[in-house]
Amino acid sequence: MLEALITLAILSIGLVAMAKFQGTLLQSSTLAKNRTIAINLAQNKMEILRSSDFALLSSGSDIIDASIQDNISEHYDRVWTVAGNGTNATIEVTVEWGDYTAKGEVSRNTSIRLVSNISSSSATESGRLIDP
Repeated sequence: MLEALITLAILSIGLVAMAKFQGTLLQSSTLAKNRTIAINLAQNKMEILRSSDFALLSSGSDIIDASIQDNISEHYDRVWTVAGNGTNATIEVTVEWGDYTAKGEVSRNTSIRLVSNISSSSATESGRLIDP
């Protein structure tokens, strides 16, 4: 009888530890998913800005959530800034979102930032630099 009780206690401790590990694993998976979505949102905006007419580049912001994009379950704030002189510019794209607790409350805001430098030179002007 004592052996059965000890076995039950050890088994209970193991099951509780396994349940806690699974919860941590699920939370880590959600954080990784949110970070991947944020990086994709930043990269998409960066590519749009890099392929735009240099003279028309401007700073701005938007909000992306489930009502706009199907694979999004969170709320993301995306801000981009364009700074520079007449021939060169620095583009910075920042995406911010909230990490949630088990109760559904925002525990902290997390953000990622991408920075890129671009030039106003066209593709034909770039070719001239290589072959005068």
